[in-house]
Amino acid sequence: MKKLLFIVMAVLLLLTSFLGQVRADELMDMFSIRVIIEADEEVYQWKYDSPDYYEFQHEDRVLRDEEAKTQVDNMAVLINVNENVKAETLAERIKEEFPKLESMDIRWRNGDSELYTWRWKKNDQPVEES
Repeated sequence: MKKLLFIVMAVLLLLTSFLGQVRADELMDMFSIRVIIEADEEVYQWKYDSPDYYEFQHEDRVLRDEEAKTQVDNMAVLINVNENVKAETLAERIKEEFPKLESMDIRWRNGDSELYTWRWKKNDQPVEES
C-alpha cells in the first residue's frame, strides 16, 4: 500500500512540474502582456515583460516577481491570447473567473514586437487593434 501511495505521489509531482513548464513556455512566446479588468467594482491588473518581470495588482495590493508569477501565469493560460482572437472571446474567457466583468483592456506584444490591443466594455462594441 505504501509503495502504491509513493508511486501516485511521484506521478502527481511530475505532472505538476510539467504543467508549470507548459505555462512558462507559453509566456516565453510573449514579449509583454498587460491585462486590466474591472469586475465587482474592483480593478485588477496583470503584467508580464520578457524575460522575467511579473506584476499583479488588485486594488491597493501589489505583488511582484515570484509572488506575482502564479497570478500572471494563470491569467495568461485563461485568456490564451494570439493574433487572431477576438475581444468578445477574451471577455468570455475572463468571465469564467470573473462573472461580473464590466470592462477589460488587454495589450499584448508578441515575439515579433507586434502590438495587439483588445478592449471590451459591457454594453459597448468591442475594440480590436493591431
